[in-house]
Amino acid sequence: MTTSEVRAAAGTIINMLQTKPDYWHLKFWRIPQLDYLGMLHGSRITYDYPLHLHEEYSIALMLRGNETTVCRGRTFTAVAGSILLINAEEAHSSYSDHTEYRVFKVIPKALTDIASNTSGQPPNRRLFTDLVVNDRLVFRRLLDLHQNLEQKASALEYESEFVSTMALLLARHAGSSLTVEPAKRERRVRVTRDYIRAHYAENVSLAKLASITNLSAFHLLRAFSKQVGCPPHEYQTQVRIAQARKLIRQGCSLMNVALETGFVDQSHFSRNFKRIVGIPPGEYSRSKIIQDRIHEVW
Repeated sequence: MTTSEVRAAAGTIINMLQTKPDYWHLKFWRIPQLDYLGMLHGSRITYDYPLHLHEEYSIALMLRGNETTVCRGRTFTAVAGSILLINAEEAHSSYSDHTEYRVFKVIPKALTDIASNTSGQPPNRRLFTDLVVNDRLVFRRLLDLHQNLEQKASALEYESEFVSTMALLLARHAGSSLTVEPAKRERRVRVTRDYIRAHYAENVSLAKLASITNLSAFHLLRAFSKQVGCPPHEYQTQVRIAQARKLIRQGCSLMNVALETGFVDQSHFSRNFKRIVGIPPGEYSRSKIIQDRIHEVW
């Protein structure tokens, strides 16, 4: 899409919003750690979109209303609970009827890289053969991911959840899986664990972990989760909370604990501390706990 076409599309959206300023709700945002991804949440949308195409893959979760799409010479209707999958550069028109949806806009390379790792071979550019799918498991995972990407979290958590969720979508609706030999998997997972423990307070990226193990992001996530029982970002959080407990017992302030253990901010620290330990960090700091109540993950 050219610059002029992008500006024209942006102008169309602005005109639509100005037409019904009290009716529409449209939120678009990006996440610095995932520069290949755009996020959209629209509600109370009624609009007839003319024939158009997107540079990105569009993965839309229908929450309310109906979305009727004309594509490939056929008409498809997505209702609440279904997933609308539009391939990159696939021409289509659509009509939104009092809809609410959450949409992922993913640049082609990000999805095709995951697809090639799940199938073991370069995929066709048209990843999705079905425009509308009904898969409760994938819908729930995608919805959780979309909502989580509105919250503050570490780069590793963002990347891990994105890759694992998209891999699930692709495995069930666009390809198959590929395994890694057990001996290599165990050795590479051990290297990953050691690296996370040594750099737990840093904003470690999934790309960095993949590079030190010589695995793709998809295979690393799969191998790590299978052997450890949780994805790398959760393991990092567990390590951070274990260190936070030690610092609290040493008398450090909660603000300094959050900073020294690498959490995004105080609320991010408090939320994860309570989730893992069972009580807020303030209550933990006032208690006389001698022995931790949770099992270490290493």
